Order: sequence, then structure tokens, then C-alpha cells
Amino acid sequence: MKVLIIGGGIAGTAVGVALARAGLSARIVEGRGPERQAAGGAFLVLAPNGINALATLGLGDLVHRAAGIPVPEIRFYNSHGHQAGHLDARDAEQVYGASTHLVKRGVLQQELLAAARSADVAVTTGTRLVELQQGDNDVTAILDDGSAITADLLLGCDGVHSVVRKLALPSGPRARYTGVLDCGAWTAIDTLPDTHGQRMVWGQQAFFGYAAHQGTTYWFSNIAQDVEPSPGELDTLDGSSVLAQLRELHAADPAPVPQILAAAESVIGAWPIYDLPDLPTWHHHRICLLGNAADAASPSAGQGASLALEDAAVLAKCLRDLDTPQSAFTRFEQLRKPRAEAIVAMGRRIGDRKIPSPGRAWIRDRLLPLFLRMGARQAHQQYGYRIDWDHPVGYGR
Repeated sequence: MKVLIIGGGIAGTAVGVALARAGLSARIVEGRGPERQAAGGAFLVLAPNGINALATLGLGDLVHRAAGIPVPEIRFYNSHGHQAGHLDARDAEQVYGASTHLVKRGVLQQELLAAARSADVAVTTGTRLVELQQGDNDVTAILDDGSAITADLLLGCDGVHSVVRKLALPSGPRARYTGVLDCGAWTAIDTLPDTHGQRMVWGQQAFFGYAAHQGTTYWFSNIAQDVEPSPGELDTLDGSSVLAQLRELHAADPAPVPQILAAAESVIGAWPIYDLPDLPTWHHHRICLLGNAADAASPSAGQGASLALEDAAVLAKCLRDLDTPQSAFTRFEQLRKPRAEAIVAMGRRIGDRKIPSPGRAWIRDRLLPLFLRMGARQAHQQYGYRIDWDHPVGYGR
């Protein structure tokens, strides 16, 4: 069986590795060139379930190779600098077998790409999907360079604005803009002590998060913006201008937020945050979606990359164990859709709370301990997810 993967991000490279481990032939087509792939995004968090999914794929040391930083706790602060709550997962290694790590997205991407190539997964970059043609027993991808690739199956791993989803499921919902812009970078600051976790600050005009480790501070800011940016609008932003705006927005926020922004020289980028409304289905005939193309969650959930890694392992198992692509795709959706949709909904609720509002802030500070207790229970369900690679997948209901 030959599988064509559209999209060479985290989901695409991970499912390539997973398919190779399942004994299937895979090929990746990625629209971005190598330079843009390496520079994509700033950093992300891999939760214990995501790191365990990597171990399922035989990549248990990948986070170490990608120089991941342990961030086992989150402390929340209000706009006056008072601690409003605390999520402690310092026992995650003992409870779940792995702990949460912060990883530069570009480094993680390059490590996954190298792993895919080492597994004999062919990778083509710099050409994009423009058309799909489905036959009875195959599917053909027409690319913008005029070439065509025919495979037994096609997997859409091309992100929240998936072209595969638009072509295969044209009546499905489009990605939902959350009303928040995300921007950030990492900055050398020798004077800021290690935080040993993440710090989240509800500023007066924007939300700010950071983690300091061995002289480098990884930071981001979430800014409320009602109007959705047009496609490509943020690609050519001047980083210095964005940084000046951030300094103004966070000028009255508690230390060390203004100090971090004063030390920063630029931002890596700015990205509108999207999530994906529930899709009626994730597959059609010989095409299946996974990762952000199927279950995009707001970064506020802290689970986007981890969900993609889980998807990759579970889908490869289904294709390995079930006798038709349709039965494999159906079982994959049964196993993954409820979990993913619950996490997307959680991320939406958290993201909505980041938008500044004096009245909302007063209520939030008083209810945050309750929210965090509920969040801790949800985190336990999320972190405890494990994939038994050796146990065959059944047909289910």
C-alpha cells in the first residue's frame, strides 16, 4: 500500500514515521521550501501524552535531541502581579512516564523530518496541492508544478487551512478565527532567573506568557483583534514595529514583562489563532485528515502538537490492523474524534478568557482556583492517554 501525505509539518512527518513502522510505504509533499519549514513558528509545548506518542513511534529521545526544556508547572498572575493560581505537574514523570517540555518548533520539525527520511519516507518540498482525483482504488494529487502523484491512499496533514479538507469535504466548516493574534520569540536575558516552568500574566491590555531557562527567555503575547487578518497580511510585518506595539501594550504590566520586551530585539512572527469547528467526518473514500487539518485546537489548550502525534500513531495502527482503508479510517475517527473535539472546546474556553475586560478580570481572579481544579482533572485525562502499539486495533462499534 502506497500512502501520499500532503503536508510535511509535525503531523505529516510523524505519520510518515508511523506508517513506515507499520510496514507501509509513504511519501510526503510539502508546499513550503526547506528554509520556511525550518523557520516556521516560534516554540510550542509538548505534553506528556505527546512525548509518549513519540516514544510509541520509536522516537522517545527526540525531545532531548531537540533541546526541549522541562516546564512542569504553570503559575498565573493578574495584572497587579499577584499570583492568581498554580498548576503543578512536577510529578508527571512518575505518574505519566513523561513531563511537559517546551521545544522550538523549527528544531522539532527538523528532527521529525530527519526521522522520516531515515525511515525511507520520500519528501518533496516547494510544490502545493491544487486538485484531487479519486478513482475506485486510488487517489491522484495534482500539484502546482504540473506533476501528478497517484497513491492508494491520501492523508491530509496540511494544517488548519487544509487544502485537502476543502477539496475532499467541500461542505465542511472553515477554520474559525478566535479573535486573538499570537506573537513571540526567545530573548537572551542573563538577569532573569530560571522559572522552572511557565508563567502566565493577564496584562491590562494583552495576555503574556514566558519561561526562562539558562539565560534565555521564551515569551509570547496574545493580543485581542476583532478583525481577522487577510491571508498573507502578517507575513511581511516589520518585527521592530510589532515589538514597539507590544512594549506599549504591556508597559503597565507587572515585572518582568516590560523588562523582557525591553531586552527583546524583534519578534519571530505574528500569527492569527484559529481553531476548527467540529467536522461531520474526517474521511472520504480514500482520503483522511489528521492533525490540525482535522482537529485544530487553539494553542491555549497546550495540546495541538501532542494531538497530532497521537493521531499519527493511531492512524498508522488502524491502517496496519484493519483490512480496508474505509474500515481503518472509520475506526480512526471513532477512536480520535471525541477526544480531539473535547480538547478543541477546552482551548476555545481558555482562549476566550485571555481577552482583556475589567469586569471579566474581577470575576476570573476569584473563580480561577475553581477553573484550575477543573483544569487539573482535564489535564489528568489528557496526559494519561497512552497508545499500545503492540495491541491490534479492533473494529469497535
